[in-house]
Amino acid sequence: MSSDKFQGLRIVITDTAMRELIKYGKTLYDVVSILEHGYDAPRKRKLGFIEKWRDKGNRTCNVVVKRDYNYMLKEDCWILIHFGRFTRR
Repeated sequence: MSSDKFQGLRIVITDTAMRELIKYGKTLYDVVSILEHGYDAPRKRKLGFIEKWRDKGNRTCNVVVKRDYNYMLKEDCWILIHFGRFTRR
């Protein structure tokens, strides 16, 4: 497993998602781990989007990625749109 790929496609990070990763002290490796070992979110997203959740203690981390085409890399990729963390009650 390469640390920056999910389902064989590279993960590209948006500026907003990078700020969220820095805020929570997470890396791209953590994002790939949540995508591979997390579970589907209870809410549904549009076609082409994936939202995965992973529980750790009383907190849940969530990741939202969208499948797209990167013209600079000239390949299909996943775009990391959101990384968040919330407390379960």
